[in-house]
Amino acid sequence: MTKVRALTESDLPAIAAIYAHYVTTTVATFDETPPTADDWRAKAGGVTGAGLPFLVAEVDGEVAGYAYVSQYRPKPAYRHTLEDSIYLAPGRTGRGLGRLLLGELVAAAGRTEARRLVAVIADSGTRRRPGCTRSSASRPWGG
Repeated sequence: MTKVRALTESDLPAIAAIYAHYVTTTVATFDETPPTADDWRAKAGGVTGAGLPFLVAEVDGEVAGYAYVSQYRPKPAYRHTLEDSIYLAPGRTGRGLGRLLLGELVAAAGRTEARRLVAVIADSGTRRRPGCTRSSASRPWGG
C-alpha cells in the first residue's frame, strides 16, 4: 500500500540514504558529500519550522521517496516563491511516486502564503525530463 504523509523523525535515516544515492551517483544535487541524518534533521526543522510541507511516500511501510518545498531565494521579492525538491529511492522510479508526491506537495504548498512554485531540474546528460514534470502542468524553459 502507498501513502503520502508528513515526515517523522524516524524517516531521517532513510531520507539521508536516498539523497546519498543521488549525491554519489549523479550531479543532480550539486553536493559532493552526502548529508547525515543529523544534517537532515536540521534541514527538516527549518522547512517545517517555516510552516512548509516536508512529505514522505511510504510503500508497504518503507520510505520510498520524499518531497519538500523551501524558500526559492533569500531576497525579499522572492518571499512568495518556493522551490520543490523530490527524490525517490533507487528502484522506485517510473512507478508514479514522483507524480503522487508532486501532486500532494503542490496542494500543501498552496495552503501557504506562496504564490509561485518552481522546480530546478539539473541536467542529467539525457534529453528526458522526470515523469512527474511531464505529466503535470509544469512547462520547461531555457536550453
